[in-house]
Amino acid sequence: MQIATKSQAAKVVLIQLGATLIISAALGMVAAVHACSALAGGAIATIANAFFSSRVFFDYRAQELDRLVARLYGAEIAKLFLVALLFAGAVQWLDPLSGGALFGVFLIVHLLPGLMSLFN
Repeated sequence: MQIATKSQAAKVVLIQLGATLIISAALGMVAAVHACSALAGGAIATIANAFFSSRVFFDYRAQELDRLVARLYGAEIAKLFLVALLFAGAVQWLDPLSGGALFGVFLIVHLLPGLMSLFN
């Protein structure tokens, strides 16, 4: 999905949040540990995407391409560090932890904007 405005970025983040809550609720019917781990994985993906979107689309000007590209690279690097820190925190503080639910829901929610572009 190509995102060009703040409102489109906010829509994607809200869809990711909704998917996180729905998947976590569905896994909650199986076991509470799966629901908690799924919620953490989806939240990591959603928070990282919201951070990236806020960094890129804050004071956005398409006329200044060099600054925009630098902002994109900087935001992506910062997002990777944020994801690493959030995963480290989840592994450290969630006990018991379902690794499959944590990483699986993270992957689904992280890839959701790309999947959305297939259907639009």
